[in-house]
Amino acid sequence: MDGLEAEYGEQVNFVRLNVEIPANESIQQSYGLRGHPAVAILDADGAMVQGVFGAETAENLRLILDEIVQ
Repeated sequence: MDGLEAEYGEQVNFVRLNVEIPANESIQQSYGLRGHPAVAILDADGAMVQGVFGAETAENLRLILDEIVQ
């Protein structure tokens, strides 16, 4: 994810949540994120545009981000 942050830093705000912290559980549930790892891609208003569940390659995440930021 660090490489993607460097690549998309001006266009995308990356936020990591530790799901083992009880305070973050409600955020995880509000986006329907089950399991770990999970990635939620949100629009500027905070609505989830894409969910990615399970391990994913940087290349596949890059394809998703490229489509969204255009």
